[in-house]
Amino acid sequence: MIDGRHPNRDPSMAGTGGVPASDAYLRPMRWFAFGFALSLLAGGCAGGPDPRTPPSAQSTPAPSASPAAPQPRRYPRAELAAQPCLALDDRDLAALGIGAAGTEESGPTCTWKLAGQNVSLDLDVELSFAEQMTAGGRVTQVSVGRHNGVQAEFQRICFTFVALDAVDDLVGATTIPEPGAPQEGACPAGAAVLAAALTHVE
Repeated sequence: MIDGRHPNRDPSMAGTGGVPASDAYLRPMRWFAFGFALSLLAGGCAGGPDPRTPPSAQSTPAPSASPAAPQPRRYPRAELAAQPCLALDDRDLAALGIGAAGTEESGPTCTWKLAGQNVSLDLDVELSFAEQMTAGGRVTQVSVGRHNGVQAEFQRICFTFVALDAVDDLVGATTIPEPGAPQEGACPAGAAVLAAALTHVE
């Protein structure tokens, strides 16, 4: 859950921002690298297809006589940030294989369960929080729907962030696997939820 606290933070890391004491001197460098990566991605779009559209539909143009596919309803960013569970509609839930509506939590965030992964969505992430949550993780650049993003894997948790118009204008997803669920599914699940949610942002 994105609520300003790091889930499953190792108590032995207290006082080091989540970085082991032996690596504490590397934290400013990691934060700089994370910020630099976001600055490269801010406002950038990968130009990829709608993540909910089957590959066959993406590569084959629809006949001109066919009715246009329904467009996702869009909301002002502030409205979605205040009511994040609106960010996935019934079409999204069906396409992603999510069987139940999301649960709104403090933050506010909304959490869905996808293939054994608990994905928590936050549409108004502070840069300082993103830096803190990724300080001890393995940071990589990823495609998030039509956007470029940054993800950080920390223990069994995956954080995924997209900078929309500026380096400090962030949306993000935190994914924690259920006990026994494969860890390698965490980052793809978070990116899929975030990609679908971004199709609803005006």
